[in-house]
Amino acid sequence: MILVYTALAGLLAALTSPIPGTSLLLTGLEVFMVVHLAKKNNFDLSLRALGFSATAIWGISTVLKDAGLELLRFAPILGWAAGVIIAMFFVFFLGTLANLYFGK
Repeated sequence: MILVYTALAGLLAALTSPIPGTSLLLTGLEVFMVVHLAKKNNFDLSLRALGFSATAIWGISTVLKDAGLELLRFAPILGWAAGVIIAMFFVFFLGTLANLYFGK
């Protein structure tokens, strides 16, 4: 299931990378993935925990993605491709960590 979210993140990043502010769409996908993985593992995710998780995911993902992308934006085509790759890797690793956490 994580691979589906990873593919969606890559598609979303590829389609919206040149448009400023679209990283919020990836954050929405990440939050949706975390909620889905929590339900799949029968983990009770309260509204408060979901709000905290969404805020933490948004903050961490924004810092990590921006740091990686800013370093690669100097090369126009490479920077765009890097945005897709970074989005896919981040969603994959976030999903893997969430699945490990909720699976305990």
